[in-house]
Amino acid sequence: MEQKKLLLIYNPAAGRGRVTRCLSAILQKFCAAGYETTVYPLISGLHAESILKDTAQQDYDLVVCCGGDGTLHHTLNGLMKMSKRPHLGYIPCGSTNDFAASLNLPRDPESACDAIVNGNPKPLDIGNFSGEYFCYVAAFGAFAAVSYETPQNVKNAVGHLAYIIEGIKQLPFGQKFPARIEVDGVIYEEDFLFCSISNSTYIGGFALDKCVDADLHDGKFEVLLIRAPESIVEGNNIIAHLLAHDFNNEYIHLLHADTVNVHSAEPLAWTLDGEFGGSVCDAAISVSSGAVNIIL
Repeated sequence: MEQKKLLLIYNPAAGRGRVTRCLSAILQKFCAAGYETTVYPLISGLHAESILKDTAQQDYDLVVCCGGDGTLHHTLNGLMKMSKRPHLGYIPCGSTNDFAASLNLPRDPESACDAIVNGNPKPLDIGNFSGEYFCYVAAFGAFAAVSYETPQNVKNAVGHLAYIIEGIKQLPFGQKFPARIEVDGVIYEEDFLFCSISNSTYIGGFALDKCVDADLHDGKFEVLLIRAPESIVEGNNIIAHLLAHDFNNEYIHLLHADTVNVHSAEPLAWTLDGEFGGSVCDAAISVSSGAVNIIL
């Protein structure tokens, strides 16, 4: 049997260190499937993007990312800079794993490894945020910073609850983010509470799959715009619409688009896949359709 080459990048800190405990079993599964596996842990000074840059000449057949959404984000950015991109596998071991939920990937690392070994490559749309790539969401506004500002030890201890706790600490009433947002040529200009451009059926652990016709390789984003409330009554109305999964009303718009341009007079702080994406006044966001093949 011809031996294939696999690069495994894993985050030892993700998910309370689950991957470290499962590493031997994972390597045995890849070996049994005919892969010669090279392993890199993410440690101080050794990042996924630099690993992929330094190993680009090794002609790996498959790159497997083992960690949370942030680890996947950096692995994806490394892949997108390669002229010849290997297939991507994902073993989710983070605290929220929004993107893994959208893909219906197993949460158990060994089961996720089995899914990679027995799966097939599927095209995946990738977001381009003014030159930086994201796999499932770019967002600004209230709660957008919660995922990257929540301490890792809190995430590890309480998982999804960490985002709720931090969100309560940052209650959004009174917050507003003035912006001009152009969605496939249609302009929305007002004070926003929140804006997300996503390729996912989950955001912050919140499922959208039952109310959103989302396809992860249709060349379209799902764009969620929430207007800033002007009173407590309006704020309560927005919460009620969100809890009812009503995403098209006077406060909320859910749109499908392949290009989004955002302009603001003051810099907006963005999150990309749960990582801090910088503070900018102008953001040009587009879809790179089917740019990466992921094993599912």
